[in-house]
Amino acid sequence: MKKFSLAPLGYFGFFLAMILFPAFHASAQDVEAGLKTIYLNSDYALTTHKSKLVGSNDTGSSLRYSLGFNVGDQKELGVVLQTESSAIKFLLNDTSTSLLFRDTRITYRLGYFYFGAVSGYAEAGAVAADGTDMFSGRGTGYGYIAGAYLPVGGRSLLQIDVASVGTSSFLNKDESVTVSLGSRLDIDISGHIPISKKFMTLDLGYRQRSLPIVYNNTSYTEAMQKTYIGFTVGNEI
Repeated sequence: MKKFSLAPLGYFGFFLAMILFPAFHASAQDVEAGLKTIYLNSDYALTTHKSKLVGSNDTGSSLRYSLGFNVGDQKELGVVLQTESSAIKFLLNDTSTSLLFRDTRITYRLGYFYFGAVSGYAEAGAVAADGTDMFSGRGTGYGYIAGAYLPVGGRSLLQIDVASVGTSSFLNKDESVTVSLGSRLDIDISGHIPISKKFMTLDLGYRQRSLPIVYNNTSYTEAMQKTYIGFTVGNEI
């Protein structure tokens, strides 16, 4: 079984650091300067899904939307409401998968570093080659976040984010088919580059995700790689 590689994350982080952000010369105060008090974010990702569940690989797209707040004397408390969805059609064997994750993230930042908790909601489904549902259901759970902001080149930020979110209960529509979701692991490296001084930021990033699924008492691991571009619009209050 092919291992879930972290190498692309390292390559992408090196690219951002050495090409987009050549001058690392900042303090923790520059992190505060690069964060917006209230913001809306949207990004589009080219997504490669390697599915053990349906036995195929293919490329599709995913969308992510976020509403966030950074509050406190130094914007140390962060709250983010985030929704991400994807639907991948596997042309090799005519199967498909669909995933939706809706997270509430609460973090506390100490200088460059932050940590926190996640409350998560998940919807997941898969369709077999003959068009019948393998499973379709939803669940809730919780997890943790840890990460860092590295201020570079003025108000630009390089962000490293690690989140692990479990699904403690998953309700499948067909109760005769046993399905459970394990703890998904997201590792995200992104660059946030100001387009305007205060209001808009260009976001470029790469994210790897692993998601264990137990289907009819057999365990599978779904691996996804996402390269994304997005925009953040926000303001100071």
